[in-house]
Amino acid sequence: MGVQSVLDTSIAGLAEIFLRSFEYPRVTRLVADEHRVEVRRSDFRTDSKIPTIPLVENNFNTIVLLALYLALPKPLSRRQLERLFMGWCVLYLTQTINLYLHVKCIYAMALGDWSLQEYSNFARNFYGFGRYFTDLPGRFSFPFLIWLGFNWDYVNTLIITPDQEEEKGSKQKRKK
Repeated sequence: MGVQSVLDTSIAGLAEIFLRSFEYPRVTRLVADEHRVEVRRSDFRTDSKIPTIPLVENNFNTIVLLALYLALPKPLSRRQLERLFMGWCVLYLTQTINLYLHVKCIYAMALGDWSLQEYSNFARNFYGFGRYFTDLPGRFSFPFLIWLGFNWDYVNTLIITPDQEEEKGSKQKRKK
C-alpha cells in the first residue's frame, strides 16, 4: 500500500507540473488522497463540487510490466534491472499523460458553459480521444510494448517460426 500511495503522489505531482506549465493563470492543484486525485482550482467557487479521478486503474499496469520482466530468465541481473527501470520510467510517463488527459477532459467537457466557452470542438475531441486512447488500448498495451521495446534482442530469439521447427526435426532425424 505504501508503494501505491507514493506512486499516486508522484504521478499527480508530475501531471500538475504539466497542467500548470500550459495554463494561465496557474490555478490547478492536483491532490492525491486514498488512490484518487482531487482536481482543485483556485477559481472554483467555494461551494463547488471537487472533481476526483481514480488512480487504481491508472497504476495497475505497473504490475503487468513487473510480471513481464520477472518472466524472463535472470530477471535480477544488472542488465534486466536497468531495462526494468528504464521501462518503468516510460510507463510512469504514460500514466502521467493519462492523468493529464483526464483532467483536461474534465475542463473541456464537464464544466458546462465554461467548458464550451474555453475549449473548441477540436480541443474537446482531441482531449477526449487522447483520454480514451490512453485509457483503453493504451493502458493494456503500453506494458507489453515497453517490455518488447526494451527486450527486443532477447524476445526475438524466443520466436520460433515453422521453418525453424522443420529444420530442427529434420536434423534430429539425420542424427538417428
